[in-house]
Amino acid sequence: MRISAARAECPTPPPSRESTQARTLHRACLILGGAAQLASHLGVPEATLQAWLEGREEVPQMVFLAAVEIVLLHVDQSTRSN
Repeated sequence: MRISAARAECPTPPPSRESTQARTLHRACLILGGAAQLASHLGVPEATLQAWLEGREEVPQMVFLAAVEIVLLHVDQSTRSN
């Protein structure tokens, strides 16, 4: 699944609940191709991931760091392919 196709599965929080953690988790969700793939990668229930993505619950630091790693590895791979 490409990033554009994953957008429907990777919600963003409303502006009042937007945070760096939620935005990073959203980007990692897009990179991996959807919420199911990210939840599996993180080893968490999809419902919990949805709560984090929607800003209803705070993203734990270890989850945030895992999402940062996904994003950084994706950026690294993108720059190598250019």
